[in-house]
Amino acid sequence: MKEFENDPPDWIHEEGGEPKPISDKSKRWITVAMVVAVPFCMWAGWFEWGRAHQGNWRAWVYTFEWPFFGAIAIYIWRRLTKGDLPKIPRPNFEQLAQEFETKRQRKNDLEKE
Repeated sequence: MKEFENDPPDWIHEEGGEPKPISDKSKRWITVAMVVAVPFCMWAGWFEWGRAHQGNWRAWVYTFEWPFFGAIAIYIWRRLTKGDLPKIPRPNFEQLAQEFETKRQRKNDLEKE
């Protein structure tokens, strides 16, 4: 198989391969980020709640959007710290190149007509 100049990163795995476990150092950094991000999201939601009650109609969207971002951060934190990393398969570059060439050829044929 031909080696490509831009091989995918290490976190993309071979078919059926298991992802590498997250390191303790990475878990600590993710936790520090959570300790900062979640309270900020809750504060931002509370701040927008106040603005919404002062008559700023757009603030109603942000009132619910910021806590939602905080909930997503908690979900991602739980997945990452438990080791439930997404399994992303390695793409088949030869097949993708062949599909690209086929589509490009069809486009060129249509432009010639």
